[in-house]
Amino acid sequence: MKQSETHTLGQNRIDYIVYHNASAVSHLLEQYGFEAPKNPTHLAEAIKELTRKKGRKVIKELIQLHPDKEAILKLTAPEEDNFCGACSNDSYNTEGNFCKACGHSNYSGTGDEDSFLSQFENYKDRELKRYYQTIVKKSNANPQDKNLAQEVQMVWNEIRTRKLALKKEEATQTETPKNFSITKDELILFGVVFIAGALVGHGLKFNFSNVK
Repeated sequence: MKQSETHTLGQNRIDYIVYHNASAVSHLLEQYGFEAPKNPTHLAEAIKELTRKKGRKVIKELIQLHPDKEAILKLTAPEEDNFCGACSNDSYNTEGNFCKACGHSNYSGTGDEDSFLSQFENYKDRELKRYYQTIVKKSNANPQDKNLAQEVQMVWNEIRTRKLALKKEEATQTETPKNFSITKDELILFGVVFIAGALVGHGLKFNFSNVK
């Protein structure tokens, strides 16, 4: 690789990850159905385009591929403010508002509710409840933090929305179908009964005629 390319690739986080862990980044790109370019510069552009399309999900996966991930985590002091409620690691960057291990961001109170809640799309219900319990404890310990209190409310609303959706789905599955349908066997049975009834009626008519 040319020296000029190396210098260019060291300008931002994504370029740095691509240059130092190109094979893993190529594999990540291929997992999303794209062919990974051999040229590192083109590979960096391709993964950037993927992050623009897929957002936080890809960014989190890229963070896991950071070549200095372990060293960064070891240098991070295990203070309470650095604890991440999403992955339970002491790797949260309070100044940058993101977790160095999983990429999670706390609610900043800037009106980006949709962006904040999108982080939990891949969370299972059990994982979301565990995160909720973590921030409730943190909010109780910091009652003056309005952003944290609002985050607690939003996560609780997300849990409640999931519960309502699940109940609605279960009710739909157990609900008796409104449309009346007749099977082939039932149709044959109805036909036999109709013919038998017609024959009986004809017999009665014949008998009444004889009586007269």
